[in-house]
This record gives sequence, C-alpha cells and structure tokens, in this order.
Amino acid sequence: MVIYLQEPSSLGPRTWSPGVECLNQLTSLFFKKREHLTRSPNLVMTVGKKMSTPAAQIQEGFLKKLMEAISSQNRSAYGTKPYQMRIISDSVPYRRTVMSQRELILADYYVMVVDSIGRLRKLLQNYVSHMLSWNPGARFLVLYNNIKGRKQVNETAKEIFNLMLEDFYIHRVGLLFATSDTEYSFMLLDYFNSSACRTLSINHFVTCNDGKLETKSLVWLQSRLKRLLDGVSLTNCTFNMCAAIAAPFVEKDCVLGLEMRIVAFIKARLNFNIDATCEKESRGVQGEAGNWSGLLGRLNDRDCDFIIGGFYPDNEVVGSFWVSDCYLQDSYAWFAKLADPRPAWMALYSIFGNRTWMCFMAMLLISWLAWALFVIVLPEPTESREWSLTFINNIAVSLCVSVNERPFCMASRIFFVSLSLYGLNVASTYTSKLISVFSNPGNLHQIDNLREVVEAGIPFGGSEECRDWFENEEDMWIFDLYNESSDFVPTSLNLLYVKMGQRVILSRRMYVLQNSLAYDVYPFKHNIFSSPLQMIMKPGFPFLYEFNSIIRKMRDYGFLQKINRDFNYNNTYLNRIAKMRPEFQEKVIVLTMEHLDGAFFILSLGIGVSVALFVGELMAFHRFGPCLQKPCGQQAKPKKKKRRTKHRKHEEGKDKQPPKAVKEIVLSWEEHNIHKDMRFTPIKRRKILQK
Repeated sequence: MVIYLQEPSSLGPRTWSPGVECLNQLTSLFFKKREHLTRSPNLVMTVGKKMSTPAAQIQEGFLKKLMEAISSQNRSAYGTKPYQMRIISDSVPYRRTVMSQRELILADYYVMVVDSIGRLRKLLQNYVSHMLSWNPGARFLVLYNNIKGRKQVNETAKEIFNLMLEDFYIHRVGLLFATSDTEYSFMLLDYFNSSACRTLSINHFVTCNDGKLETKSLVWLQSRLKRLLDGVSLTNCTFNMCAAIAAPFVEKDCVLGLEMRIVAFIKARLNFNIDATCEKESRGVQGEAGNWSGLLGRLNDRDCDFIIGGFYPDNEVVGSFWVSDCYLQDSYAWFAKLADPRPAWMALYSIFGNRTWMCFMAMLLISWLAWALFVIVLPEPTESREWSLTFINNIAVSLCVSVNERPFCMASRIFFVSLSLYGLNVASTYTSKLISVFSNPGNLHQIDNLREVVEAGIPFGGSEECRDWFENEEDMWIFDLYNESSDFVPTSLNLLYVKMGQRVILSRRMYVLQNSLAYDVYPFKHNIFSSPLQMIMKPGFPFLYEFNSIIRKMRDYGFLQKINRDFNYNNTYLNRIAKMRPEFQEKVIVLTMEHLDGAFFILSLGIGVSVALFVGELMAFHRFGPCLQKPCGQQAKPKKKKRRTKHRKHEEGKDKQPPKAVKEIVLSWEEHNIHKDMRFTPIKRRKILQK
C-alpha cells in the first residue's frame, strides 16, 4: 500500500466510505443479466496492490461487504446456497490451473477498483484475460478514483471505454468515476445507439452523492437501465459478415444458401444491416505461434463480426471463439469413383449368384448320371445309350428345350417329366429377371473403404481442418496419408477428378447432394463425422444472446426442420424425377448387341472346340486306319455284301457271253408317279443289256 500525504479534509472514512456505498448500490443495480441462469452468479473481483489510499480503502471496504454478504447467505434459514466468487490480485504472476470442462464456469460480473488507466490495462492484459473463466461478454463495473484527474471526466472515461472496447472487445461497461471525495458519476458505454451506431459515446446515467443515488424512484431507475442495456435498437447498425462459399450453405452470389436464409431471418427480426463478403476461403486453423489462418484470422483481426460457411467449431475454435446454437447438421463421408457399368452379358450371369450357378451345375451332373443309369440298366433302345447323347438330351431338357428322346420305361418317363418341370422352373425364374437386367445391368465391384483405396493406389484427402479428426491411435495411418492440398477441397472440379477415379475426397453429404455430379460419385456407407453447423464470432460479441434466442425459436416452431426438409426434397425427389424423365427419343433400344456378347462367346467357344475335335478325329482316322473307320455294329453288312458279290460272279461266269450293245431307256417322272403305289424305290434311269 502506498500512502500519500494529503490534506486533513481528504483523510478519514468520509473519503472512502461513500465510494464503497455507491459501488455496493450500483452492483445490485447493474449486475442483472437478461439471461436466466440456472446456477448462482459468478463474480470476479480484482485486488490491486500498491494503489493510492482512497482507491485501496474503497477496494478493501467493498471486499469486506462481499464477504459479509456471502456469510449471511450461508447462515440463512434456507440453507447454504452455491455462490462462486473469484479474487485475482496483481501481487503475484497469474498461473493457470488445469481444470476440466465441467469445473469451468465463465464469469458473469467483474468488479475492478483502480486509480489509473495503466493499472486497469495491466490487470486486464496480464491477469483477468488469462483466467479460464474469462468472459468479455460479461458486465464490467469499474470504479476509478484518482485525485489528480477528477476534472477530466469525459476525457478519462472515453480513454477507459476505448481501452476496454478496442483492446479487449468489451461492450458492457459501467464506469463509476470519482468527481470528488463524496460524489461519483456513473457512466455507461453506449456503442450501439440508434443515432450513431458503432461509435463510442458516453451516457451519463446517474450521480451518486455521499453513498446515495440521486433519483426519485429506484424502480424507475432500474427500468431505465434495463431499456438502455437490453432494448438496444439496431436500426442503423451494420455488421460485417464474412462467409465462405460452400454450397448449399452459402452460394456464390452471396444471397442464396441455407445459412443465408437463417441469417436473413435473424436480420429481419433484429432489424439491422449486413455487409456480407463471400469468398472461396477456408475456415482456418491455428498455427504454432497461436495465429489463426483463413476466416478465423480475419475474425480475430476484427475484419468480421461473425463468419458462416458450413463451419463446425472444434475444440480449438471453441476455446478461442464464441459460437452460436446449432441450427443445421451435416455428415462427412468419403466420396470415390462410382464403379463402371457392368457389361450386359455379365449382368445376365449375375441374375443367379455363384452358389446358385454351382448348384445348377451339380444338378446337371447328377441328372446326367441318373439319365445314363436309367437308359443303360432299363431296356431302352440301343441308340439312346450313348453317354454323349444322354448328356446332350439332359442339357436340352434342363434348359426347357424340346428333344426327340422319348423313354419307353415308366421310371425313365417319370424322371423325364420331373427333369422337364425342373428346367421349366429354372428357365422361368431366370427369364423373370431379364427385363430389369436389360434396363439396368448394374455396376462392377465398388470401392467402399479406405483400405481398398490405399490398395488401389488412389490418393485421398480433404480440407485441412478435417485432418485432426484422424489424429488418434486407430486412424494414424489415415492422418499420415491424408492430403490437405487444394486438389482435395470439395469443389466441382475436384469432384470431376473423383468421377474419373483419380482422387478420393472427404466432403459433406449435403454439398455433394446438391452438386450436378451427385449421381456420378459414390459415397461410402458409413459417415466419418456428423457435425453441427454454427456461426463463429469473436468472444465478446454483444448480441449472441439475441441470435441464440431467435435460433431456438426457429427450431421450436419448425422453421429449421422445414429448411432441411425442403433441401432434401429438392435435391433428392425432384432430381430423381427429372432423371426419370429424359428427353424422349423416337426409338428406344433396350436389348443391344452387348447383351448377346455372352451368347456369341459361348457359340464361338463351341465352334472352336468342335473344329479342334474334328481335326483331331480326322488325323486319328488317317493314322490308325480302318479300325476307326466304322463302328462295330455294322460288321455284318460287309459280309453279306461279300457273299452277294461271290454269287453274282458265279452267275456271270456261268452265263458268260460276249458283250453286246447297251441301250439306255429313260423313264419320265410322270410315268413313275403312275406306279407310285408299287413297293419298290422309283428308278429314274436303268441300264438294260440288249441281247
């Protein structure tokens, strides 16, 4: 404590007691928040060391009153009431204490007793602003008592208000200025006034003389203060809004967009103006030196009052900035190339699964063996017992194709009928899917996880603020391979590269949904992250409560749900309807040559195998000779022909005569038809020996 030599009239309780009483009355008048707190208020008081005796004694006297008030509340008949009070002094350097989020409660009110502007700056810059409970949006009550500067009321008050507004972004400030030992003038910072909005002006509210407020009615004074603090008119006020162009939230024209609609509604309700700046810029991240890049850097430099653009404030942003209530929600997912269309012939194969085709082949083999067993064991015709013939007939019946085979035995007939019904069911089931397959053959294998992306050698990435989500033990490999260059920022050009299969991008689903390439890229099934959309503003923004109140009412009345519903409807149902109604053509061809590629391949394969077997059999015939010329069942005919030849030679030798002239008789076909009832083969020409 520093003691100054003063006149006897400036000593004694009279010099500091009125200051304590005025400060006590104004705290009860000024410390009333518009917000309804569900907890007890949180008060912070500064204790400055080595101050002049009037200011130091006022500080000590008011601190005693606070302690007495807290003690009387604890001894009340209603039991103990939770009350938080923090005292910070400039006697020792401030050290932060590690606290959890649950223990952290922002301060609601600040009481500061100073004797110089330099001490006020030192307390705010080195101590108060470093507290975990630092809240520039709270109400600050500053008592200034300095004997040397009592006549410079407006100049000193303007300098104090300018210090708190420009350096610390504090708007709700009340200054209790000592004009004499017993008289104090209470002034308010009126920054958002209707006549000259956003210009520093001083409002002399009330005078406190000898510890009493000079007013006829305390109730009238309270209502006047409430109108002045809470009933601010923003008619002539203009706020600077910086927005990142990120459809569908903020469009390029800076007029349309989901967030622009919400901001326009808030603007209409509070009746203020907006100077909007929309540009292609990222949200920004915090550098190693603590500086922010992107729009957050501009917000920190006070070029903007608040920023929008589909931003999700993570823990780092929340620790350094203020955010509004959540009004929309979006999900992040990886987007990769849509698989190429499946060839039509392959689509015909995909009607049945691989297991079904294997079962079909197994049933074909079993039915072939059963058919061969029946025709061999049972007394069926000899020409029906060939293995190849039974196989061909079995395939034909299984495919519901008519064959000339007609079994004689009853068991074979029952088997034939059951196999025909089986083939009928298989063929009808297969053909029932042909229409859908012809119109939509489907796609090939679709990449749907990052492991396959890495195996395919495709680079992946996204915006720089999303990379921190993967900085954990399980996803560290994603964090290391993550690309945060401009080539992976979700844009229409980069989505075109995704369509071509050259990149995989992490993007919002709502952005891709409204893009023209929405149906040309494939979103992974599982979302990476679901993020709320909020406005981001600098700590101390004085109208955050008003913004949040309107957002909550919009949510309660269903306005936000309708905005989200309209967007989903316009970008899903209407787009699909438009896609289902293409420009009509005169002739629509559904079945093309591509659908017959499989049939042509099977036919070509069969012809090739047949030609190969034909060449093989031909070579074997010429090499092994007559043993392979005829089958064994035709050996009796040559013998009979041989005997007939010998008999003919014997007759010719017996009646051997010299050769005579030969005359040829030709019969017409009409003459032959006359004798068509005769049982011999018609002969066109016959040689007759003339005797």
